[in-house]
Amino acid sequence: MASKLFRTGTKQVFLPDHIITFLRPRENQPPNFATFKVPLTFNKLDLRDYLLHAYNVPVLGVRSQLTQRRPRRSKMHHRIYRPPPVKTMTVELHQPFAWPEEPEDLSAWNSPQLEKRHQEMEDQKQRQEKAQKTGTFPLREEVGAPHGRISLKKEAQRLLKEGKWTNDRKLDPKFIEGKGNKAVKEGKTEDS
Repeated sequence: MASKLFRTGTKQVFLPDHIITFLRPRENQPPNFATFKVPLTFNKLDLRDYLLHAYNVPVLGVRSQLTQRRPRRSKMHHRIYRPPPVKTMTVELHQPFAWPEEPEDLSAWNSPQLEKRHQEMEDQKQRQEKAQKTGTFPLREEVGAPHGRISLKKEAQRLLKEGKWTNDRKLDPKFIEGKGNKAVKEGKTEDS
């Protein structure tokens, strides 16, 4: 690494309260430039020190941009206001950085539970849109019973027929009722 031609900060920050986001490059951006979304209180020296000390990445130059956001209407008072601007900084790196290619197979990140939840959210969204268009809510027969309700119904029917509840665990002898009082005093349980 080249010798430091500038003075670095001496204040050590162990638990930072700022968030710095590394953004994907724009279409015509060269590989030796990197763009970061930073807090409004960040300056060029802060970002340069941060990259040097946290990632050991030397920086040749820093450019900062403030992007104003569109005015919005507040949900509470219905007044028009302008949200705070977004500050981005583009740094010129000593060595070029190439982004990795996006993976084709996303199965490592998409678990079956996530897929199921995504499908349920899509179904819920479709039901809400249909209810908004027609002005009526779907009946329970149209929606179908959820899986948990069906399994609970089966378990309740089994309990009504057999009358014996079990959770496949052995109980401590002092919690067994009925004959258990004499059996517990004698050291016997229903299982033995």
